[in-house]
Amino acid sequence: MSITVLRPGMLTTLQDRGRQGFQKYGVLVCGAMDEEALRIGNIVVGNEQDEGALEITMMGPVLEFSEDALICLTGGDLEANIDGAPVPLWRPVLLKAGTVLRFGHPVKGSRAYLCVAGGFDVPLVMGSKSTYLRA
Repeated sequence: MSITVLRPGMLTTLQDRGRQGFQKYGVLVCGAMDEEALRIGNIVVGNEQDEGALEITMMGPVLEFSEDALICLTGGDLEANIDGAPVPLWRPVLLKAGTVLRFGHPVKGSRAYLCVAGGFDVPLVMGSKSTYLRA
């Protein structure tokens, strides 16, 4: 499955629970700002708790799903919608192939997490999928 980014939003990164044990080399832990939201979202879609998810900050992206996908949105309410219909938070949602998921502005909180069943297929770097922006 792939997700096409139609509009990037303000700041969206892939985060998991971070890289542990590399601080002595100057590598920050990074990871999700709201670890509880990340863990719960992954549990809801059947992933391991520390699987990577998209951490969406403030104004979110517009994403198109190429195949059916089971997702869960957790964390802040960033007005996620499909064809103008709000997407429920903290619950599993099945998206059909071709669905466009849009995020608006923050209603409550500043970060939301998009967890996808099966996770994101990206290589681990130092045991983590987390984005380290400064590096």
